[in-house]
Amino acid sequence: MTDIASYLELIQYQGPRQATQDVLRTLHIRHTQTISFESLSPFTGMTVDLDIDALMNKFTKQRRGGYCYEHNTLFQYVLRNMGFTVQGLAARVRMNVPDNVVTPRTHMLLLVEVGGEKFIADTGFGRLTLTAPIRLVPDTVQDTPHGPYRLQSKDDAFCLQTKGKAEWQDLYDFNLMPHYREDYEVCNWYTSTHPSSSFVNELIAARPDQMGRHVLHNRQYSFYHLDGRVERKQLDSLSQIKSVLENEFRIATSEIPRLDVRLSEILAA
Repeated sequence: MTDIASYLELIQYQGPRQATQDVLRTLHIRHTQTISFESLSPFTGMTVDLDIDALMNKFTKQRRGGYCYEHNTLFQYVLRNMGFTVQGLAARVRMNVPDNVVTPRTHMLLLVEVGGEKFIADTGFGRLTLTAPIRLVPDTVQDTPHGPYRLQSKDDAFCLQTKGKAEWQDLYDFNLMPHYREDYEVCNWYTSTHPSSSFVNELIAARPDQMGRHVLHNRQYSFYHLDGRVERKQLDSLSQIKSVLENEFRIATSEIPRLDVRLSEILAA
């Protein structure tokens, strides 16, 4: 069994290793604010390995982040190690997707049972990821450190929504059918290698902190303040992009093959 001590040190967690709601919330907050969501591996043609040892090494030693399968696979492992009952789920992304378009179940999230209640935990949904777990209770607004969310009942499923400037925005649909490592391996391979995958074609990074959310999409860096203000900056050089990755997203870039080549392609587009 892989020791989780290096992970807990990374996220600066020194609390009890017990399955309680307070521990779940604290771990979720610290994980999302420490380890960035990022697409650098598929973007540069690297293999995305979901092995626990590989993920632990990538996050704690290589100073990297990852996308949903990586974040939630490791978070699930850590929670189970602490005694939580955790089940993997899969979702259809609905964000910015027309109602009549069916999307595949390519997003991983977690169902956590603790203290007689069920929670949705998700440490890997990019710029709008949950920064704290929410109860599996439909039609109820639930606050997180980065704004309100809610679960809407949808036939035999749920739709996770977040509050935009004026209206609620659909993020993804999911049901409670269990999913397993074998399911995620197939989805991971598709998402990290398919020629039309956004993770293959676009530079994506996101990390929340206590002041708001850092977001990088190709050359565009944005910071979304908790009060609704948005600061944007276009990055015009390799050094600028790397500096933002290093300083705002805490990502070590020196050992990523082909990164300069792919960033140059973005700058030339």
